[in-house]
Amino acid sequence: MNFTMGARNIIDCIQTASLKTVMTSREFIKKADLGYVLEEMEKEVKIIYLEDLKAGISTMHKISGLVEARVAGLKKREMSEVILFTSGTESKPKGVVLTHRNIYANIMQVKEHIELSEDDRIFNPLPLFHSFGMTVGAVLPFILNMKAFLYPSPLNFRDIPKAIYKDKSTLFVATNTFFANYAKFATKKQFKTLRIVVAGAEMLKEDVRETYKKKFGITILEGYGATETSPIISLNTPEHVKEGTVGTLVPLMEAKIAKVEGVEEGGNLMLKGPNVMKGYLIHGKGFMPCGEWYNTGDIAHIDDDGFIHIIARLKRFAKIAGEMISLNKVEELAMGCYGSSDFYAVSIPDKRKGEQIILFTTKAKVSTREFKKFIKSKKMSMLYMPSSIETVDEIPLLGSGKANYWKMENWAKQNN
Repeated sequence: MNFTMGARNIIDCIQTASLKTVMTSREFIKKADLGYVLEEMEKEVKIIYLEDLKAGISTMHKISGLVEARVAGLKKREMSEVILFTSGTESKPKGVVLTHRNIYANIMQVKEHIELSEDDRIFNPLPLFHSFGMTVGAVLPFILNMKAFLYPSPLNFRDIPKAIYKDKSTLFVATNTFFANYAKFATKKQFKTLRIVVAGAEMLKEDVRETYKKKFGITILEGYGATETSPIISLNTPEHVKEGTVGTLVPLMEAKIAKVEGVEEGGNLMLKGPNVMKGYLIHGKGFMPCGEWYNTGDIAHIDDDGFIHIIARLKRFAKIAGEMISLNKVEELAMGCYGSSDFYAVSIPDKRKGEQIILFTTKAKVSTREFKKFIKSKKMSMLYMPSSIETVDEIPLLGSGKANYWKMENWAKQNN
């Protein structure tokens, strides 16, 4: 589970997946300062600490484990799914159910799409509660017999380049926001062993791309994915790269573009393939199977060479430093704080954080300090706090009567 999402969302995840037990570490809880979160969790689930498990492992347990591992292939698998939580258009986190076949298929798709070797050493600073960090940064190297360096936090911007140099890593995966910060402290010598550098989870900015070219002689390969697709959908490769795109589809993926009201260029990107999820777990509703086509919620077009151009996000979330923040939840919090539903959240690019949230309303004299206090009182992450709240004369509408978020997004870009 994503321990950064706040106590309330973590409890929602526990309830959505009907969890009974959570495993963690006392050392981790202490270092991450999550004592207050643990207090809330203990009301819902049993907590098992790894320190206690380690102390209780005997020689017989080790022998038994060795035997189990040797005959594992002969046994029927009872646990064959992974649940990752994502804040999509719903106000509560939803569980994405990925089968082991989904994840294995995606690894094989990536293997066929880009040249990898058992001699490669992958450096992964991304958290395992994100599909990019889990599949690409952890499971892929294990399946393909590669060495992996799992760094505990992507925020150690000065130390990570040093670790890459010491490990002699050849593959490096991260997000635009993190790449921008690593570039401030890294030297060309520290990155000299890298042959493949992949950016995902958020759009790669032109200034970051150019910095890596000029300072390190590295071409960052931008990819595209979603938790629901295990996650890799498309990827530029060293042999086939087109800047400003997210590459071509990995093998066995099919795509189609669906027209969207109010959008002139491109359309809603729809996908299907062996890596597409089994379905969603919805809070209070249960399991919802995925249809034939997965709706990415992203506006895109595919050029004649097969490269995918992501134009904008239709889905109602912002990606702030790689974290997915529900814009619907921001509106819900505003309604709870101010007692009115007249609030509309949009996200726009931000050089420092990836994206920022702008909240529109027709209400005058809205206090941002009051909103910040309200978010804290609900034990929510401060990532839900908008960068600004802007008052307008009226909220623009589409012909269908729905709020025209596209127009408000343009307003936000002009004013910020």
